Amino acid sequence: MLASLATLAVLALPQNGEADPPVGLTVVLVDVGQGDGVVIRAPNGTIHCLDGGPNGQGSSSVNPVIAQLQPTGYGFTFLTHFHDDHQGGLDELLITRPFQFAYDRGDLRRTSQSPNMANYLNAAGSRRRTAVVGGVYPLGGGATLTCLTRDGNVLGGAFVNPTSSAQEENSRSLAFRLDYGDFSMWLGGDLTGGGNNTSDVESPASLACGDVDVYMLNHHGSNTSSSTNLITRLDPELCVVSCGTGNPYGHPTITVTNRIVQAAATRAMLSTTRGSSNTIGFGVTGNIRIDTDGRRYRASAENGDFLDFYCDEVTVPTPTVGDLKISELHRDPSVVPDTNGEYIEVVNIGSKPVGLMGLRIQDNSSSITLASNFMLVPGRPMVFQRDGAPTRNGNQPLGMTVPYNTMTLGNGGETIQLRHGSQLLDSVAYTSSWPGGSGTAAERRDLRGANFSTNWTSAPLSFGNGDRGSPGAINPTDTTVHPVEVCVTTDSDGITVHGTALDHGGGARWSVLGVAYGSVPGFPFLNATVPLNLDPFLQLWLGVPGAFQAMPAAGYRSMRLDLPTPNVFTGATLYAAHVIVDLNTFTIPALSTAMPFQMP
Repeated sequence: MLASLATLAVLALPQNGEADPPVGLTVVLVDVGQGDGVVIRAPNGTIHCLDGGPNGQGSSSVNPVIAQLQPTGYGFTFLTHFHDDHQGGLDELLITRPFQFAYDRGDLRRTSQSPNMANYLNAAGSRRRTAVVGGVYPLGGGATLTCLTRDGNVLGGAFVNPTSSAQEENSRSLAFRLDYGDFSMWLGGDLTGGGNNTSDVESPASLACGDVDVYMLNHHGSNTSSSTNLITRLDPELCVVSCGTGNPYGHPTITVTNRIVQAAATRAMLSTTRGSSNTIGFGVTGNIRIDTDGRRYRASAENGDFLDFYCDEVTVPTPTVGDLKISELHRDPSVVPDTNGEYIEVVNIGSKPVGLMGLRIQDNSSSITLASNFMLVPGRPMVFQRDGAPTRNGNQPLGMTVPYNTMTLGNGGETIQLRHGSQLLDSVAYTSSWPGGSGTAAERRDLRGANFSTNWTSAPLSFGNGDRGSPGAINPTDTTVHPVEVCVTTDSDGITVHGTALDHGGGARWSVLGVAYGSVPGFPFLNATVPLNLDPFLQLWLGVPGAFQAMPAAGYRSMRLDLPTPNVFTGATLYAAHVIVDLNTFTIPALSTAMPFQMP
């Protein structure tokens, strides 16, 4: 048994906790203006590129991103089709970086005579290859890219004639499915879906692809693409789009944005720029970086703001009563119109991260239901905003942009509810006499207290362009007393131990996560009795790096344990506890009770 424990200890070597960025595959949608340029860093450090943006953007925008990703090697480039906003900068990457092969759709009906076309062909030279429908391209470290379409040919045998399309070159686009673990992403160039008299290649291609986590909008959000069939079949949780500020094409269009971000199925959507108009329904980020370990993924804006998601194949805890609280609301902004600046902030005060798929937010006149499986860790606030463009919303942080014309907050006489299934998670009914008002958000004092007006206060600090509030941050007036908690979540591959101490983050406070065979009678340590037995399991566990760590300022951390094969502990009941140690006073200011759990 001790040998098995030693094996378990090795498997528990530190990995990023669920509050940290996942490590593995990285995808960056580079802000190349009106065009596409995507950089993929495989888990082994190999760099690949899909399209290179317009002429000059390969050098000015894409190459700096590649350098930031610290490549250990170079794999392939993929050119989805021969339009200058995709191929213009690719020769600059092929000249300056030692990519092995340059894949494109081949020479069938290649009509472009532009200098960018000649530059690409010259730079690719002998490295040029024609992508194969059904070809699976290994990117390194377990990540793969599968070719779904080329010249109207679709994986599985379907063919849609591109010559009958109003935009033949777009209809001939290569489309790919990117996979790493449970993570999947669609990358389809300017593939058409039947809009504006184009050939509908999207429908059979989406059948061949199946469900994905992330959808990169075809043709920059044009009405030619992102058909209802494609959105339904891909069923993405996050949609991302690359387009230029003030572009003359209307990208991303209102039709496509409203198709993706619906009240009954509200998906997260991010854009590199605010696009060509005042279309509302997406967050604006600059470069969009996606990191995934194959179980969860993080989408980060260029300024460091981020949203966390679970991959949709992963079984995750859903919120129950007491987990989520409405912590702040801004019902009457003054620096921007209400239609742009109103927001609701929700925070997780539970003992573990939860998935927000299916969360419903209701006000007096509307209701939205999340179709994105956001991962919200304890202590982390999340902003649900009417407009995701900082230049229009008063410079709020990145949040979830709700569908157009929903979540309209009255200045008084409004009730806001959080629901999941049949459960009412939280509710706030406010009047015009409540704290907050013109230019000032209302902030909740005690997140565990009742939702009376006396438990709310007017926000004291300014944010962004000058309104008062603290969107996306812990309220400065917060008085909540939180317990120290431990929780264990399990799956077929391992366990994750969660330590939450929202009152004890930062400074000299350290966190000890322990697991033992038994919890009674426990053992004395410093000024307290630890509710775990000092048995061989606990002794070995405490020697694992990561069992004892500084408590992050936010007050939550976790550590994951991958289980051995075969798992000799299947069905065993163990106990976990969380102990806070103050290194200044060398005391235990707080600790959890013991939590029993069964090994999977």
